[in-house]
Amino acid sequence: MTYVFEKETSMGTLVVEYVLSSVSQMVKVVEMTLDGKYHRHNWMGKQGQLELIDELERDLLDRACKTGVHEPMEQL
Repeated sequence: MTYVFEKETSMGTLVVEYVLSSVSQMVKVVEMTLDGKYHRHNWMGKQGQLELIDELERDLLDRACKTGVHEPMEQL
């Protein structure tokens, strides 16, 4: 199951589809767009990559723990 994270930036709206890997147990970016245009995680600077992954992990945690404004995860 993938999740969608949206964030407003100074360059436009960043939309990231991500998943939790069942192999590495880490967040992986599936696809992303910036201001409606195709964008890649590795096109970002290292600090930006780290900050994005941190935000995605927090987003996933909010969904799993139902602590945020996100829809709850499906029960298996």
